[in-house]
Amino acid sequence: MDILAAADRIAKAQGRVWPLLEGLVSSGKLPNALIFAGPEGAGKELAAVKLASLLDCEAEGATERGGRGTTCASGARCPACSRIRSLEHPDVHIMYPVPHGEMDKELPEVLESRREDFFNYGESGNRARSIGIDMIRHVTEVLSKHPFEGRRTFVALFEAHLATAEAQNALLKLLEEPPPSAVIVLVTEYPDRLLPTVLSRCCEIRFDPLPAEAIAQFLVEFYSVETLEARRLAALAQGNLRRGIKLLEERFLSLWKDGAEAAKLVVEGKGKELLAEAEALSMRYTREEIADLLEEMIIIFGLLIRNRDGRLGETERGVLEETLGKARLASSSARNLTADIRKISSSIESLRRNADVELTLSQVLLDLTGTWY
Repeated sequence: MDILAAADRIAKAQGRVWPLLEGLVSSGKLPNALIFAGPEGAGKELAAVKLASLLDCEAEGATERGGRGTTCASGARCPACSRIRSLEHPDVHIMYPVPHGEMDKELPEVLESRREDFFNYGESGNRARSIGIDMIRHVTEVLSKHPFEGRRTFVALFEAHLATAEAQNALLKLLEEPPPSAVIVLVTEYPDRLLPTVLSRCCEIRFDPLPAEAIAQFLVEFYSVETLEARRLAALAQGNLRRGIKLLEERFLSLWKDGAEAAKLVVEGKGKELLAEAEALSMRYTREEIADLLEEMIIIFGLLIRNRDGRLGETERGVLEETLGKARLASSSARNLTADIRKISSSIESLRRNADVELTLSQVLLDLTGTWY
């Protein structure tokens, strides 16, 4: 995947965010520390890479103040953007959370994986990941030096909410007095998990969910998906580009279908069948995958709310009818769908607290039907 071309495509879809960033760069008023905050799959990571290219692009017209307002991502290929495109520029540092104590081993492997597919995840399996003090010390060392080639040294911490308290306190010292040539971007879906002192020293840029049409175009252009199928997947993605791409994976698509089947049985009130379904699903999927399956059910119930309120587009409604059937879609309008979503969310939290998978799944599915055995 051409990362900068992908970033250009998504930047156009974030119509409010990108003109703001371009204006800050071209005026020389870009803050040294930023937070890119917003929902999963809104293109925050791609925007961070694109910002790096904007700062260090060597194309004609680039200025000493930090950029020229556009990059050569879609035109001439300057050496700087070519290296940023492959995540190999010496002044651009992309940092991912890794298992504790394994930064030197894991981070290069993650970066190599992202060069192949920027949306590839899961190299660490089910091991807990974090941004630890060792990574922040590395960032501090990197930023203490003058840029090797470019005008600015750029660091992006992806999933910044996974930084430990110790790491955030160490980062705070850097944010209080960042080197003039440094730009630090914290990318996160959960800015509330960052320390207030960290938040107060960063300029927060809010990202919106992506339009379905932008996701569909992305799937067509970068994953060679047929147009009609891309629109269907984009409707299911609900503004989340990462989710739209995951729906291309056989394992995740299977999980989605099983979540849809469970939703059908819930709407029909078939408690006995759901007990058997809970047992089968708990054997088929891991704890983390069961949580994902329940998240898919939340998305389906969210679509049902929007359908009941008349806020679904034609494509989304067609996908929902295809998923549940017209009769179930009609009968679902009488449900307390908001309460359904709360129950499912509570079960996801229970799973994350290490509750028994089959028991938790059985309880929530039966609770949703109002049937007990």
